[in-house]
Amino acid sequence: MALSAQDKILYVANKLGLSTLGQMQGSTGAVYDVDTEISGQIFSSASRHQNPSVTNITENQFEVNEALLVESIAFYAFDESGNVANFQSLFGSEAVILFDLVIGNKRVMKDTPVFAAGTPYTFANVGNISKTVGADLLQTFNPRHQVFMEGAGILIPPQVQWYVDYRVFNVVTGATVTPTDTQRIGCYLFGTRVLLNFNTTI
Repeated sequence: MALSAQDKILYVANKLGLSTLGQMQGSTGAVYDVDTEISGQIFSSASRHQNPSVTNITENQFEVNEALLVESIAFYAFDESGNVANFQSLFGSEAVILFDLVIGNKRVMKDTPVFAAGTPYTFANVGNISKTVGADLLQTFNPRHQVFMEGAGILIPPQVQWYVDYRVFNVVTGATVTPTDTQRIGCYLFGTRVLLNFNTTI
């Protein structure tokens, strides 16, 4: 029998001795960050660039009784104007992201390739973009998630640092593609997030 997201969170919490986590409120949550330093690492430097256009976290660890069960991982790219752009249009149709998810001192996902592009639509749009083509004004929809993987099911527990290591490869030649200042990579982690439930904790 498959464990639910809540069961996984409570199981890990009990192993860590966090007995009050079951009294917390669970909801959908997401964290995101951008590798502004072109270091090949995302989330590790979030505290140095606290800006909603870049990240929604102040550090890469959760507080006591706060956790995230990662169910979806999405990468996205920025062009030279700072706009979210199609990953393949920046890096080429033969490009793929290979990433590791590190929680604490353990790599819980290693050398994981992500190929799919253009989905999902949840948390995905940057609004309708108006473009003039000839005499016509067209509205186009730009998805935020350019590279996406779902079904991870990995728990990031409270007070443990995490980050994502990533590399971009050309899958035909095998060469490493190094992002530039005009090709920045960002990452979203989606899932079930546990937050303080003030009805039961105060």
